[in-house]
Amino acid sequence: MISLLAVKMIKKNLYIVGDADDKLSQIEKNSIKLIYIDPPYNTGSKFIYNDKRDSTEWLSFILPKLHHSKRVLKEDGVIFISIDDSEYASLKTLCDQIFGQKNHLGTLITRQATRSDSKHINTIHEYVLCYAKNKQKTKRFQTLRINIPSYSQVINRVSKEVKSLFKKSGQQEAQKHLNALLKHYKHVDGFSWLKNYNLVDPVGNIYFAKDLSMPGKPNTLIIPEYEIRLEPLKTRSWAGADKVKKLLDNNQVVFKEGRPYKKSLLLESKDSLMSILSFYSRQGNHDLERLGLKDIFDAPKPVEMIKLFILSVCDKDDIVLDFFSGSATTGQAVVEVNHELSFDLKFILIQLSHTIEEGSKVATILRANNLDNDIANIGILRLNKLKDKVNNFSFEVEGVNNFV
Repeated sequence: MISLLAVKMIKKNLYIVGDADDKLSQIEKNSIKLIYIDPPYNTGSKFIYNDKRDSTEWLSFILPKLHHSKRVLKEDGVIFISIDDSEYASLKTLCDQIFGQKNHLGTLITRQATRSDSKHINTIHEYVLCYAKNKQKTKRFQTLRINIPSYSQVINRVSKEVKSLFKKSGQQEAQKHLNALLKHYKHVDGFSWLKNYNLVDPVGNIYFAKDLSMPGKPNTLIIPEYEIRLEPLKTRSWAGADKVKKLLDNNQVVFKEGRPYKKSLLLESKDSLMSILSFYSRQGNHDLERLGLKDIFDAPKPVEMIKLFILSVCDKDDIVLDFFSGSATTGQAVVEVNHELSFDLKFILIQLSHTIEEGSKVATILRANNLDNDIANIGILRLNKLKDKVNNFSFEVEGVNNFV
């Protein structure tokens, strides 16, 4: 059995069955880069287990877990917490106290259903609170747009169409087609940034040319290695010679009318996390359906949403923690990022054991897969299904007696 005290030496992903407070206390401090949790919302809604407590009781329930979270996070680590209106205000106040209001990175909004059955306001959103352990040490959130589901389809379509026409008819025709596409997408919500990528290079790639001048005293730019000498501009300064040389070394400079510009490819464009996310609750259900696990869990979060958080925060060999594991969505997100981008992330998932009502649909699914009717086995089943689809993926289970 792997000791959690040696978490930095973990060679496998961990799925732990047990009490979160107890297990979190064993994790080494300053060892986790990203925590994502989807705790009970305290709504009173029908769920696999009781999701209704007195508000004070709920805060007492979540308080020690947040203290542990701060302790185990790396200095540049980040926690994301899904919540809805029921306890958002209380949770925000509590997180301000524990992590510090100055470390609140923002609150994200996710859409849920198209309508609710409320008498007054149709609530179709939830929140994701985001806090850093130390905001000053947290890196800039930037993710390749090609890895963001709301962008990837358009980027792929535009890039492939332009590249195909370039190969068939040349650069000029490809440029005309790109101009027409950009004219269309300038009216599409969320794609105002695309208009900057308005040029086709000599090999058919789409790029954005960023001027390499800046406010400042006019100066002469000399880069002997490239036999470049640029005379002073009238009212602006050239970027530093070291910066321009580095861009030249990386083939990231294009000259237009004798003036240098930084060349940024569309396929390499990045974006920060947007405060409104284009993810829906039904996407989480579809993720389970694709694994043959329809209706095994209530309201699972979308895998792509958690992947976006991972890509925004993590380096390729970090550890991701989820101590309200539920259906193990976070585990699948880590596995898919590793598979798609050749990362070597590890996950630690913690799930409390809780017996599911015998004869229920979920219990029936578990029994059909030779598992006892315990909520902890939902995540185990999901990860086992995932092993059949992803090569070289394994995980170790701790704290299990007769669950499997």
